[in-house]
Amino acid sequence: MKTNRKWVSMLVIAAMLTVVGCSSGNNGNSGTNGDPAPSPANAPSADNGGSTEEQSKDLSFTMYVPDQAKAVPSGNLLEDPTIAYMAKASGITPNITFLANANYVDQLKLKFAASEFPDVYMGFGLTQGDGALDNDLILPLNELIEQYGPNLKQVIPQYAWDAVTINGQIMAIPEPSNTPSSRLFFMRKDWMEQLGITEYPKTSDEFLDLLRAIRDGDPNQNGEKDEIPFTMREKFSWTGDNIWGMWGISPYEGIELDGEVVPGFLHPNMKQGLAFMQTMYKEGLLDSEFLLNSAAITNQKIASGKAGTWGAGPSSAFFFQKLVSDASPGVNADVAVFPTPRGTGYDGPIGAVNFKVNKSYLVMKSAKDPVAVVKFFDWLFSEEGQIFSELGVEGINYAEEGGNYFYRQTSEAEAKTEWRTVLKMHAHNEKAFAAKYSGPEYEKMLNAIEISNQEGLESLTMGMPAVGQNLFNLYYEFHEPAARIIVEGADVDQVWDEFVKDWRAQGGQELIDEMTKWVKENKQ
Repeated sequence: MKTNRKWVSMLVIAAMLTVVGCSSGNNGNSGTNGDPAPSPANAPSADNGGSTEEQSKDLSFTMYVPDQAKAVPSGNLLEDPTIAYMAKASGITPNITFLANANYVDQLKLKFAASEFPDVYMGFGLTQGDGALDNDLILPLNELIEQYGPNLKQVIPQYAWDAVTINGQIMAIPEPSNTPSSRLFFMRKDWMEQLGITEYPKTSDEFLDLLRAIRDGDPNQNGEKDEIPFTMREKFSWTGDNIWGMWGISPYEGIELDGEVVPGFLHPNMKQGLAFMQTMYKEGLLDSEFLLNSAAITNQKIASGKAGTWGAGPSSAFFFQKLVSDASPGVNADVAVFPTPRGTGYDGPIGAVNFKVNKSYLVMKSAKDPVAVVKFFDWLFSEEGQIFSELGVEGINYAEEGGNYFYRQTSEAEAKTEWRTVLKMHAHNEKAFAAKYSGPEYEKMLNAIEISNQEGLESLTMGMPAVGQNLFNLYYEFHEPAARIIVEGADVDQVWDEFVKDWRAQGGQELIDEMTKWVKENKQ
């Protein structure tokens, strides 16, 4: 994280400005009411005459959010400087109820069953199992956003609106994902250079050649043939998506096939990925323990300098660099992400499934003042609101000089402001990003963001309500025949075609019918 020697001096400057009654704000940006953004010292509190209540008494709302398993304010929330600043800057008072992160959805269900409804609450898309949408308790927001949400309309991309829209009705305010494609390929770039390979593989055949070079070329230079060209996690989780994604398949997500919407593993292209992994396993290019690797074991193999390539989420772009560098400080390791190679004979979209929305806020039909809710979230999408939600409050979490922000990451735990992430709603703010990351961390994170936005697969069933447990279990039945093909070398066409036929007959068709019906009723 970025630190700066100017931190202490900037706090002194901020304090001096407060003494003379100046207001610094976020590089001159104004709040939605046109007043200069308040500094933390002139943000209202219980001791300054109750100016927040006077200003915001006609604009307030109640909200439920998870506590993120972090320390949260209690008592009179307006005595908390972060909440007081937010209320002053936005002109609206959010009356926040923090619910335990571990069982957040269960608590929502209990409160809704007792008719204890907030005006707005945090969700994870549209269907987190709380029942509010299914029971027609959620307010469509089209007209309110059109009238009171200029920043919402300007900043939120269409793909995020699409993810929270049903039959033309916007049912939530989304946080667009900064990294929509959920998995990327990672590799030891220093190994690639050690092997004399100058370009990332662009096709599945070139990827195989890279893996063979790792197997045979001793890139970790220990004189032993102990490299694992490609490692992945147990239960075909995470990294298997990268392989199938070369042929446009995400196994668990809905895809169109012959007029039906089916799980991706039923699509014929799934067999291309299975055949590819069969070749990988047969040639010693795939981790022989891929069916057993936990996350901890996988990370250990990467840290120990055994793994050459793997798949993971884009947000791990610097995590793995640090993991390897810390474990082998004498090695000039370079962990990089690279675009998904294109599968042989395939010319459609590639990559992992797109998760377009990180979280969302759903407004209840019972909300006393939905206009206040929309205006508040519109402020969060303003430049001032973006800096607040990502960097915090000036003088508490960061300093500012000449339009540059100097962020102190450790201040979040010290000031107990880590919960503020529930209010981050924008995808990417370059000024905030540059304040939080620098050097190789900045470069690797930004590269992952760029690649994630250039590839990815659409899911027709994204946002579909959870199906019954019996149907849900059907999603995982492909693991056994897939393992037979990859590990035992079973015939791909024979085993998979038989599996698909049996799967449909043993309840799978019911799942397909539900998926197809939902898409026709909600997405077309």
